[in-house]
Amino acid sequence: MQLLVLVGIALIALTLRSAVTAVSPLIEDLREDLGVGTAAIGILGLLPPLCFAVVGALAPAVGRKLGLERALVLSLVVTVAGTLGRSVVDGVVPFLVLSAVTLSGMAMGNVLLPPAVKRYFPGHIGTVTSFYVVMIAVGAALPPYVAVPLGDAFGWRLSLASWALVAVAAVLPWLPRLRTRGGGEFIHPGSRVAVLRSRRAWGLTLMFGMTALNVYSLFAWLPSILIDAGFSVGDAGTLLGLYAGTGIPASIVVPLIAARMTNPFPLMLVFGAFFAVGYYGLLVTPTSQPVLWMIMAGLGPSTFPLSITMINLRTTTEAGSASLSGMVQGIGYAVAGVGPPVFGLLHEATGSWNPPLALLSCTVVLIMVGAWFACQPGTVEQELAERAAARGDGVTPVLTGHRP
Repeated sequence: MQLLVLVGIALIALTLRSAVTAVSPLIEDLREDLGVGTAAIGILGLLPPLCFAVVGALAPAVGRKLGLERALVLSLVVTVAGTLGRSVVDGVVPFLVLSAVTLSGMAMGNVLLPPAVKRYFPGHIGTVTSFYVVMIAVGAALPPYVAVPLGDAFGWRLSLASWALVAVAAVLPWLPRLRTRGGGEFIHPGSRVAVLRSRRAWGLTLMFGMTALNVYSLFAWLPSILIDAGFSVGDAGTLLGLYAGTGIPASIVVPLIAARMTNPFPLMLVFGAFFAVGYYGLLVTPTSQPVLWMIMAGLGPSTFPLSITMINLRTTTEAGSASLSGMVQGIGYAVAGVGPPVFGLLHEATGSWNPPLALLSCTVVLIMVGAWFACQPGTVEQELAERAAARGDGVTPVLTGHRP
């Protein structure tokens, strides 16, 4: 049964980015058939962080209402409905609406996977987190390679719709879990942890949000930075791929190391150094050692898999994991969505890429500040209980209730 759950976690992870990266290679087909213009493309770029923020913040409440396994299945059903729906529409607005539906299902999966890992693999958090974060990376990297060949062979509609098969397959391992209502199969309905009162929670949210802001900004603008520095379009694309691909090995190793450390802040100092070297190269001499700068800048966001791992390492209960995951990813992705437009506006206002790159360098300091609080030994529940005891108010951080 544990193996079946692990397969279910892996398949959900594969669905969490495919709706984003499967569209870009097919933009020209969408322009021709649906009349997708520049404004619509801009909206498509804003939808992922927007949906991840809004729906991600609501996902813990859905988990409390339905139970963890049912909520995960619901996230997959929503993903399938949106994926299939947007592959058959004939207008730009319905395509955008159903893309938002697809991304909403993915946003729920983003938040609910950490508590699923905590429930089923409490003794192997680092290993399983490493595994599913790599699956997320694979799910992001694979669609761009196959979307165009599928589109050429069968049309863009079938190319987009094909990713629903992965989400359908991801439902199957969870079906046996839905038949059992007892035995701790569900997050207790109504249970939650008051994570907004926790310094650790806010530190982890700052750490995650600033990391995501850096990644989203460079994904959006790195090719333009490199082209303006003198690289060809092809070379800029290759270097962007190197930047993105560098994070996959880190996703394997970082959770395993972090799970063995009482305080992983020393890891954060190493990642901060990677950020510093990469951004220094892009600012001062982007053409001298571009491969080195891309590798260094790509290793800096190893703070992302560390953040995901810390959601479980800094909580005691499944309810705590779900609540913290919703806070970190809900607020974090909202912050991340601000990055690309601010980066672009700053470049437009100054006519140089140095000020926006300098701004990103400053956000690395904020990542470190957040990490200082997030990495402190102990859990959110313990912190809240100690503070409540010190105040003598008798308020427990975990509130529970049951359905009638």
